[in-house]
This record gives sequence, structure tokens and C-alpha cells, in this order.
Amino acid sequence: MKQKIIKVKTKSKNYEVHIGTNLISKLRNILKKNKILFSKCLIVIDSKIPKKFRKLLLGNLKNQKIYTLNFSANEKNKSNLSIEKIHNVLFKNNFYREDCIISFGGGITGDVVGYAASTFKRGIKFINIPSTLLAQVDSSIGGKTGINNKFGKNLVGSFYQPDLVISDINLLHTLPKREIICGYAEILKSSLIDSKKNFVFFR
Repeated sequence: MKQKIIKVKTKSKNYEVHIGTNLISKLRNILKKNKILFSKCLIVIDSKIPKKFRKLLLGNLKNQKIYTLNFSANEKNKSNLSIEKIHNVLFKNNFYREDCIISFGGGITGDVVGYAASTFKRGIKFINIPSTLLAQVDSSIGGKTGINNKFGKNLVGSFYQPDLVISDINLLHTLPKREIICGYAEILKSSLIDSKKNFVFFR
């Protein structure tokens, strides 16, 4: 698949969404092209991400000081406790706003890491690498972040745009059928809202 770049422009930040295959292996060049520089980086990794993709990502950030934090992506862990765990790693290792935090996982991971990024020293560099189809077509774009509390879902959060989104299609090959269907459902819904032409195409 030929790489496609979508330029997102918002009042708070402009950024690119890169879509294609083998993008994780090209991450170093993509960062350089987008002038995203940092000396330290925390990667929050969804526990469901296959080891080969973890190694690939870490190998393409070897020039930076890298910290990793495993995250079990479920609604229970979409909580303030998870935010505190992320913040603790950042504070203990003297992260600054010019450093970076990367979300590597599905929609829940992106929501949690995005919110943690928005609240750490009022905002740190944030890169989203969505690993599910639903996250690639929906939650990774637009800046919505949030966590749950005892009163309900997504009641605490912020709008915080990422500095970069990397949608590597290779990650989708590892997903179960149910995850793909969830993503297609969102695509179909969006196409219906957009136009009859797009709805017929995706149907």
C-alpha cells in the first residue's frame, strides 16, 4: 500500500496522520521530516501488541533514551490510577514538556495516554500509534482523550491533539475478526453521515 498522509489542522495544533504499511520501521525518518525532536520518550504499550512490533518500534528509537510501560487495555484500567502510574514514570525520570510520550495500542490505550500527556506539566509531546482498525479510523484522530470514574465512562478528559499519528496497516493483520468488524462498523457509519456515494462504496 502506498503511504498516504492526511494533514489535520485545528485551532490548537496542526499534525499529520500517516497511513500505510511498514510505517513503524520508517518512524525515525517520519519524525525527522515532521521536525519532532526529543531526548527522552515513554512508550505505553498495550499488552496485546505482538513482540515483533514492540522490538521494531524500540529499534527505530534507539538514538533516544527510551522507557516503556506495559498497559492492560480494558475499561477498568481506563482510570485515574493508570494516569498516576504514567505520570510517576515521567516525574521519576525528569521528563520535560519537550520530551515525548507514545501510545502504542488501541482506543483505550490512546485515550488514557492522551489524557496523561495533556495533564503532565500542562502538555507534553504526544504521538499516537493506533493498533486496531477502530482506533486508526476514529479515536486516534481529533484529540478526544478521557478516562472513566465511578459515575460513568469518559466523564473525565480533555481535547488534546497529538503531534503525530502513525497508522501502520501491518498491525491490523494480527487482529481477530471481531476487532476488524468493529472498525468497519465505524467506517460504514461515517460514510453514511458523509454521503450516499461513500456509503454505497463501503457497503
